[in-house]
Amino acid sequence: MLNLLPSLPNLVRHLLLLTSIALLPSCTTPEIADANTDIAPADTVILGAQIHTENINQPQATAIAVDQGKIVYVGDDTGAKKWIGAGTETLKLDGDLVLPGLVDGHTHAGILSLFASVEVVDTPNPEPEALLTWLQQYAANNPDLEFIVVGYFRTADFGLQGPHKALLDKAVNDRPVAIMDDSGHSMWLNSKALEVMGIDRNTPDPAPGLAFYQRDSNNEPTGWIKEFSSAPVQERILRTATAADLENNLEKFLQFLSSRGVTQLYDGGNLWLHDKVYSALSKLDRENRLPLHYEGTVHVHLPDQIDQAIPELKRLRQTYTGTNLHFNTVKIHFDGVHEISTSAVLQPFANDSSNQGGTLISQARLVAFIQQLHEEKMDLHLHVVGDRATRIALDAYEQAGAQHWDYPRLTLCHLELVDEADIPRFQQLGVVANFTPHWFGDLFQGGAETLGKRNHHKMRAKAFFDAGATVTFSSDVVVPFEFDRASPWVGMQIGHNRQDLEGGQKAPVMQPADQKLSLEQLVRGYTLNGAYQLRQDSNAGSLSVGKDADLVILDHNIFQQDPYHIAQTQALKTMLKGRFVYQKD
Repeated sequence: MLNLLPSLPNLVRHLLLLTSIALLPSCTTPEIADANTDIAPADTVILGAQIHTENINQPQATAIAVDQGKIVYVGDDTGAKKWIGAGTETLKLDGDLVLPGLVDGHTHAGILSLFASVEVVDTPNPEPEALLTWLQQYAANNPDLEFIVVGYFRTADFGLQGPHKALLDKAVNDRPVAIMDDSGHSMWLNSKALEVMGIDRNTPDPAPGLAFYQRDSNNEPTGWIKEFSSAPVQERILRTATAADLENNLEKFLQFLSSRGVTQLYDGGNLWLHDKVYSALSKLDRENRLPLHYEGTVHVHLPDQIDQAIPELKRLRQTYTGTNLHFNTVKIHFDGVHEISTSAVLQPFANDSSNQGGTLISQARLVAFIQQLHEEKMDLHLHVVGDRATRIALDAYEQAGAQHWDYPRLTLCHLELVDEADIPRFQQLGVVANFTPHWFGDLFQGGAETLGKRNHHKMRAKAFFDAGATVTFSSDVVVPFEFDRASPWVGMQIGHNRQDLEGGQKAPVMQPADQKLSLEQLVRGYTLNGAYQLRQDSNAGSLSVGKDADLVILDHNIFQQDPYHIAQTQALKTMLKGRFVYQKD
């Protein structure tokens, strides 16, 4: 009988050969736009890089070629040099890290820029007695101010019932005064402000349990107004911003994001001032000064706006859509925050056994709205902080049958407190989980009083990754003093260490400590997953042939540097659709 089996030594060599082939790094098989045609010179070729592609079929490379805004080659330097011609811009790097352009999945460029365009003075000392003394002097020094709006007071200083108008009246009683709180979710008004805004004992709460006027035993408003019951006050002030100032501040903020490698963002909303914001953005877009893909939105923050949301989004599309400005998503401010007991929670607050927070609309209304969005082919983005808000949103999505639809793609943002049973449902229902990692150093204080032990189980993005969910990241900055925290590298450092920047290695670790994210997870959330959230994953999010050339060349390799220096990372160059929209110095 002939022996058809190879000898044992030959068999071993054969298996080893197969194994070694399987283990070859994927960057040795370059991606080329069309291997069957002659190669024409590319517009730009980058050589000598460490390219982290976010393409699972080719995770690493050293070179990339770009032509007419698209990636035409990803691979090694030898292959890339074939794309170099007389007119090619060639960048020879020294091992610099190159990543896909980053995505900020929820921020407030418009609101931040509006606040930067008006005079909202910061109180130098939030301690109550010092704050009131300062306010009295500030009013005396500014007799021409018709409506005084300043920030900030600390909600934790005033207990469960919050601050009272009588204290403000002692400081200023001849004109309206409003002080913003440190969470951005409530205001403290004096009696004159309540009068000017038409708020009295007979005024209905905009959204009971969520957006409402704190009242005394006689139903009189105390002056503490929560969530977007304060929207008329904010809009009154922000409307005074001039178009020129708003445009200047928008451009400044967007250039900052570009200098940190951001090439796409989702706008989390501008109250009902979207025309003011998007007219300025549209002008920047028309003048080729919008350095990123910008997805605008309609911001539903009061219950009666839900019926106007879809027609309003259609109008914004028709009026302002341009090269880099687009509209596809409605945002609903569905619940509140833990710090002022407005988040919708499954169990009552630790310091208020009768309160479980509230939601802007009912589950039934949300189901109907999801079905409307399906018909209109629009997406939905929900602010959810409490575990009950998340459950209602997931239940509504499932009840609507949306897990079998392409529209709406649902994103739930913030997700500070989520019940264990609901985490796997994100993957099962295809819901995107959007987190704000610069909060992961326990940025907000006050949750310990309202949540008790639950305060140590917040913001568990790693658990969502482990459950197979699509996780994305955002900055969610709203006011100018947060400007620097809009950097995704700040988010990456804090998300990786679970410690805030202040204190460095000695800073407290936010619990649970086992929820620290790997840099690979953070990069994935800021790139490919973020592009998926915005329905841009076929065009961006990874460095793959055929996609838009959105990329960033970094001044540091975050995978090799001190994890407490990641926040200092900047872009050397940022490219959007093949054009460098930012270059350092």
